[in-house]
Amino acid sequence: MAEVVERREQVTFREMARRALRHENAVIGIALAALIGVLGGISRGATVTPGNMANILIQSSVRGVAAVGQAFCILTANFDLSVAGVSVMTMMLGSAMMTTEWTNILGYPASPFMAMPAMLVVGLAWGILNGFLVSRFNMPSLIVTFGMWQIGYAVAYYITEGKAITSLPQSFAVYGALPAGPIIFFSVAAVAYFILNYTSFGRRVYAAGGNPVSAYLSGINVKRMYVIVFAISGFCAALASVVMTSRAMAGSIEGLRGLELDSIASVVIGGVSLFGGRGNMIGVVLGAIIIGVVNNAMSVMHMGHAGQYIVKGAIIIGAVAADILRRRGR
Repeated sequence: MAEVVERREQVTFREMARRALRHENAVIGIALAALIGVLGGISRGATVTPGNMANILIQSSVRGVAAVGQAFCILTANFDLSVAGVSVMTMMLGSAMMTTEWTNILGYPASPFMAMPAMLVVGLAWGILNGFLVSRFNMPSLIVTFGMWQIGYAVAYYITEGKAITSLPQSFAVYGALPAGPIIFFSVAAVAYFILNYTSFGRRVYAAGGNPVSAYLSGINVKRMYVIVFAISGFCAALASVVMTSRAMAGSIEGLRGLELDSIASVVIGGVSLFGGRGNMIGVVLGAIIIGVVNNAMSVMHMGHAGQYIVKGAIIIGAVAADILRRRGR
């Protein structure tokens, strides 16, 4: 009798392990663990020190928040290239409101509790405008958001004349440090996970991305869905700029350059299909951390900009190729 019970326990354990490995995020999690181990060995432990791991987590928070919003767009088979433009614009706006320097646009230093809502509202409005142009005029999201990306940078330059803004209130520093930054990231991801998996809105997002014609015929307002997902992306881009501005305690035109590509890479590496309708938020979180680990390792090992761009480009191409192979194998 004892042998039968033992066999059942063994079978149960094996079955649980098999199911865990079959989970769509298992490969991503294993890849992350392997990447940390390999880079730790190559850097002779420099990348796996407690201080550096904490730094990776903080860096990933900025990218991760933006990636959560980007994921909503890509799940509907759209792209938001305006992420960096929105983030830089709201970064410079918030900094110009809070600074005690001559670059202040209000004439007096505003409280963070006044500047942060302004940043988030502007990001939300920018996203709504993106969604309106894409849905109402049937314009390709890639072109619309590329144009809005450039306009966002132009507004940022107009606000500050391209100069860096410092002298921000010390009370603002908490939002980009431990543990606030990662808490914001994981909280946003948790809310997004709940929305996508346990609400009718989440089901409509997957439906609109999987087959927009069928979604429309089943009564889903696909155009409204596009406006909403771009609004979410704009809001998340602005929230990412809040975290980054707090972390740097300064506003800079160069501070968030490349965020649009990092957010897309995080989403694609996380298993979200570029063709829409497939993927989950846990994978996006893991993807953002993977990009954070890679970026940090290249910085620690003093890799030049050319090498960094090559590595990140190869990662994106590899993730897209894997997505295409998965679709062919279905």
